[in-house]
Amino acid sequence: MSNESIPSRKGEPAGAPAARAPSPPSTSTSPGRGRPAPSRPAPRRPALAAAFALALGAPACSGIDAGVEYPNDLPAIDRNLLTPENGPEAPLALGEFKISPETCNGVDTHPVTQKLSPEDLSRFLAAQGAGSITPKLARSNLYWFDFPARDKSFVRLRLAVLEDSKHATQDLHDAVLQHGPGWWGVRRSNLAVLAPKASLREAMAFAIKYKLVCWGVFTYAANDDAYVVPGPYAEL
Repeated sequence: MSNESIPSRKGEPAGAPAARAPSPPSTSTSPGRGRPAPSRPAPRRPALAAAFALALGAPACSGIDAGVEYPNDLPAIDRNLLTPENGPEAPLALGEFKISPETCNGVDTHPVTQKLSPEDLSRFLAAQGAGSITPKLARSNLYWFDFPARDKSFVRLRLAVLEDSKHATQDLHDAVLQHGPGWWGVRRSNLAVLAPKASLREAMAFAIKYKLVCWGVFTYAANDDAYVVPGPYAEL
């Protein structure tokens, strides 16, 4: 990924570097109790991985600082969480919760197989009360979606338009791991959306407020891997 849209500090856009050309993803299965398994990255040559880490200039254990504060009007989310066994009062810990179906009432969560465009996400966000967010062409197949945040800054989501769902899965997996813990995103069909670093609670609240957890599959980068949070919308 290039450094074209590296996140800037507060008061400036917080974006994400452009995605490199992805390779087809490997598949992963979930372990017992219905917990989501961390998606597994394709093997990398140690020298290349080390060079990339040095290029990013940030320790993998902390994640790249997005330099932006998320909006302060995000909703409480505990009532939207269930245990993997559908019980209430789920702890907010990766592998210990999923998104309740009630969170997506009124939203079509059937899996999508046809190719989508940036305008499909724009229309969805407008229907969820996000206002008119026009995608900005960043480069080739990359677009930016800017949400108002605090202190005249904004939260910039990076949308990558890929060939198909497999490439979108690999793109999001690679992107969140390359940026480090706290970076997250959603994917739907051939679209992969990368969002700036946030705590798990903050990321989930933002994704629930705008129904992104209903639009696509939610993925969050932890210290050891990228984790998928199960929800009403799912793809194979």
